[in-house]
Amino acid sequence: MKKMRKMVAILLTGAMALSLTACGGSETESTGGTEAAAVDTEADDSSARKSGDIEISVSTRYASDNPDESYYREMVEKFNEMDNGIHVTMDNISTESDYLDKLRTSFANGDTPNVFIEYGGSRCYDYLESDALLDFSSYLNEDQEWYDSFYDSMWGQSVYDGYDGIYGIPFKTYMVVLYYNKDIFAEQGLTPPATFDELLDCCAKLKEAGINPFQVGEKDVYRFGHFNNCLVVKSLGVDGVDKLASREIAYDGDEMMKTYQIMADMVEKGYFGENILDMDATTENAAFEDGKAAMHYDGTWYIANNLMGTDFYDHVGVVNFPAINAECENYNQGGNSDIWFASKLNKSDEEIEASVEFLKYITSTEYFAENNEVASAIYPAKFTPTVDTPENPLLDEVNKIVAATTDMRTDIQNYDADSSMLDTVRNALQGLAMGNSPEECAKQIMEEVNSFEQ
Repeated sequence: MKKMRKMVAILLTGAMALSLTACGGSETESTGGTEAAAVDTEADDSSARKSGDIEISVSTRYASDNPDESYYREMVEKFNEMDNGIHVTMDNISTESDYLDKLRTSFANGDTPNVFIEYGGSRCYDYLESDALLDFSSYLNEDQEWYDSFYDSMWGQSVYDGYDGIYGIPFKTYMVVLYYNKDIFAEQGLTPPATFDELLDCCAKLKEAGINPFQVGEKDVYRFGHFNNCLVVKSLGVDGVDKLASREIAYDGDEMMKTYQIMADMVEKGYFGENILDMDATTENAAFEDGKAAMHYDGTWYIANNLMGTDFYDHVGVVNFPAINAECENYNQGGNSDIWFASKLNKSDEEIEASVEFLKYITSTEYFAENNEVASAIYPAKFTPTVDTPENPLLDEVNKIVAATTDMRTDIQNYDADSSMLDTVRNALQGLAMGNSPEECAKQIMEEVNSFEQ
């Protein structure tokens, strides 16, 4: 076991040994905009709680008022109204870094949520190695209808080399695509880019016309992280992602240095917009929707969360993220964006059974079908759309991209044995926005690689 992972595992093991009581309800945090504010929801749903109910806490980032996340919270409230002897306390924090920091702390001190959202992959290895995660295999095998409702391709981020079992339940699926403002492109005589060279050509012409090609909110470090993911997948393919994880390709090798250089050049030329370190992802979205940027790279969730039902919807087009290497055209960044995990850490058998019952409810085909009515997206499970599903031409275009996709990978550091690599790489990439050189970016990443491998 490597140094950092061993340290976390020791903390978790200590927490399991020292804590004598199970985790109860917690104060709920939600956000309006980008600032987190504590909100006590117990008073709001106390009428649904009965004496003797099993209490479970569920942690997510679903605090926004977009249709998808609002639907989730409404369905949890409906679950609490059922006569099933279970009561769910929601803990929703929209800011990714705040959410992940609180989750890690909860595992370190032994007071974890019963159920929580994570991204899967190596990020959860520390929890798994400390025997803190529930294996869902027996529950899935006992309820074959539930198991078979998911696409087989969706389980990859829920299984781990060296461990038998399935440790996560897929919930949200995505692909990163390129959105563009059709009005700006028409006014400037531009064609949506099919290759990365064409993308850079569009950027140059837009900048010359005084228009921001992109307006990136790199205050949220995943924004540059996603862009670099796309550069890797679109130049090296999914095989390149696997070779990065196995160290056959080095983070300071020629292949990766080219991706850092592309981003550094785009920063220098102003292609990513203005004041990008002071702007978060929510403000980035608003800038695109206000016509202050011509293009926007984002997950397919953007359609449901930001475009559906708005006047701006018909002014947006969508294409596949352009390839650097033509052979990689049909490889994409995508997969499960959100996966449900359940903690065993200091949890009673009754809490664990209640957690599984909640997850069966929140990942049922009925849930996905009804969610699709308000937030049409791509999903990890098979279901029959209702007749009320709204028309969604942008999603139709996305589904064509999905159908043509040969293979995909989610955040590329999720496949790394070092669970800290996602944060390490994202922070190093953010340095490019600060004026760091590609060499400095690579050095920062390699310091972590070398430390982990000692």
